[in-house]
Amino acid sequence: MEQKQAIISKINRSKKGTIFLPDSFMPIDTRHAANVLAELAKAGKLVRVAFGIYVKPVMSSFGPVMPTPYEIAEAVAKRDDAQLLPHGTTAENYLGFSTQVPMNIIYLTSGTSRKLKIGNRTITFKHRVPSTFAYKGKILPILVLALQSIGQDNITDKTLDVVYGVLKKNPEENTWQEDIAHAPNWIRLIIINIKAKIYDHE
Repeated sequence: MEQKQAIISKINRSKKGTIFLPDSFMPIDTRHAANVLAELAKAGKLVRVAFGIYVKPVMSSFGPVMPTPYEIAEAVAKRDDAQLLPHGTTAENYLGFSTQVPMNIIYLTSGTSRKLKIGNRTITFKHRVPSTFAYKGKILPILVLALQSIGQDNITDKTLDVVYGVLKKNPEENTWQEDIAHAPNWIRLIIINIKAKIYDHE
């Protein structure tokens, strides 16, 4: 009973929109935590997002506001103490090159490969070696993956405008020059040229 109350107290103290997994209440046994979370979902205190994943809902006039697939992926990664990088069309959508969230959301992870079913979407985690996550900054590696997904032959002025906006908003001044060493040469040139334009306009 004390463990159940500890779980409820933690949930009550948490802000709306917080995602909970059975592992969120360690050292309480995860099986016990899973049962309590299921009970709270049945009572309407939480909303079940996927198997073993719950959210303290933010309510709107249309009902509970569900967390985005990106928020769910980040919660799982935090639980696993794993690094994440959105990949392919997921990276494109994450940075605004595309407005459509993919049906299959793909992340590269330093953790375990797995798939999560979230409504009609799937979140796929693909394990990669540590060197995949050698970047110092947070945005530049995603930008590199997004541009690789778009492809060199498909780069347009609109694409470059988005790159400009991403780099302007996320300058990562202390890390970007080191990080572009991991990028293909054509992407490196795009980033260097746009960085120069940003500096010119400052």
